Formats: sequence, structure tokens, C-alpha cells
Amino acid sequence: MKTYLKITVIGLGLLLLCFMGYKVTDQIQQKTKVKEMLKTIPAFSFETLEEGVFTKNDLLSNKATVFIYFNTECNYCQNEAISIKKSIEEFKNTQLIFVSSEAKETINTFAEFYKLNTYDYVNFLFDSKDDFSNRFDATSIPYVLIYDENQVLIRKHKGQLKAEGILKTLKSNLTDLSSY
Repeated sequence: MKTYLKITVIGLGLLLLCFMGYKVTDQIQQKTKVKEMLKTIPAFSFETLEEGVFTKNDLLSNKATVFIYFNTECNYCQNEAISIKKSIEEFKNTQLIFVSSEAKETINTFAEFYKLNTYDYVNFLFDSKDDFSNRFDATSIPYVLIYDENQVLIRKHKGQLKAEGILKTLKSNLTDLSSY
């Protein structure tokens, strides 16, 4: 009876160890896959605040793109919006894409309050399917992804990143700084 119990405990321990090893390996493979996918802007489809659809095909060519995943009640997101508004003219050669899964009315109120909704190069999008976090590996709010004019990832940042940090990243990646 004692031998049977020992074999059972050892067998269960080995099964548990194998399962944990599988889960760790699977997680590493998933992170590698997401990292590879983010090297360039992945395909996406989000709703505009005007009931339209905005996809990767709607991005302006030959312009850097900055994705900002935010929540209107997040103090860091609010500070980020204030910082961007103060430096908004410096972003004229960049697309700013704000994405949130909150209600469109809430997103629109945020855009109006910070006066960011009047610029052609600033877009506010509604993530109705909560897809951004999976597709762009967003595990925090705010979350910023900066892509160059060729849609190649140059920086991924979790947490608040003020306008100065975004602009510094963009400028350090440009060959012709005169356009900024």
C-alpha cells in the first residue's frame, strides 16, 4: 500500500511538473509571436466616433504613427493628453491614434475636453471588441507604441510617456530632422 501511494504521489508530481513546463513554454512562444507581430503595425479595425471604421489601410503613408491606449479616468492618461496638447504643433507630421474600449460618448468628451479632436492628424477610436490589448500586447494603461514612417516599431512603452519622450523617440529615428 505504501509503495502504491509513493508511486501515485511521484506520478502526480511529474504530471504537474510537465504541465507547468508546457505552460511556461507556451507563454514564451506566445510572447515571441506577439513581439514578432508588433515589429510592424498589425492589421486592425476599430470604430471611429462618427460611426465609421478605421483600419490599418486608413493610416497615412510616410508618416510616423503613435498609438496611445488610454482610459479617460486614468490620471496618467489625462496628464499625457495635456502634455501632447501643449506640444501638438510638433506632432503635425505624425499620426496620433488614441484607442479606448470605453463608450464613444466618454471618449468624445475626453477628446473635446483636451481639445485634441480638432486636428486632422489626431484620431480617437473605439475598441468595441476589446481587441487592442490582445493585438498590440497592451497590458497596462496608458500604453504607447511608436512606429516610424515605414510602420516599423521603434518604441513600446508601458505607462505614461509625455510628449517630450514621444517626440525625442521620433526625432532620434528620423534621418531628416528638418521636417520636425
